[in-house]
Amino acid sequence: MDSTYIPDKGFMQKFFRTDNRLNRKRYLFRALGVGFCSGIVSFIMDRAGDDASLILLGLLFVISIALIVSSVMLMIRRLHDLNRSGWFFLVGLVPLINFIFGLYLLFAKGTEGQNRFGADPLT
Repeated sequence: MDSTYIPDKGFMQKFFRTDNRLNRKRYLFRALGVGFCSGIVSFIMDRAGDDASLILLGLLFVISIALIVSSVMLMIRRLHDLNRSGWFFLVGLVPLINFIFGLYLLFAKGTEGQNRFGADPLT
């Protein structure tokens, strides 16, 4: 595996990739951004109700799927920073444990230096 750190440049590089690592600060801000967008989509869907056109609901559904995929990819990159396999994101699907898992992702310090997923994003 290549040991060089590839900086996040551009929207797709920040939210839609699973290679490399993501430190706590970037994970927090990107997760907040995804959460904020999810809240807006949920608000629009709630307010639209039965009066919404099928096209609007379809568009909001596609945006929701993109937000879910982005959230999973952010979790995978954060797990890579903790030197864990990306498959550990499945722990987040278990009720009650997902809360502790979320706190672990937010507050656990990443591996210092290079690990099997790439170079340290802080260097």
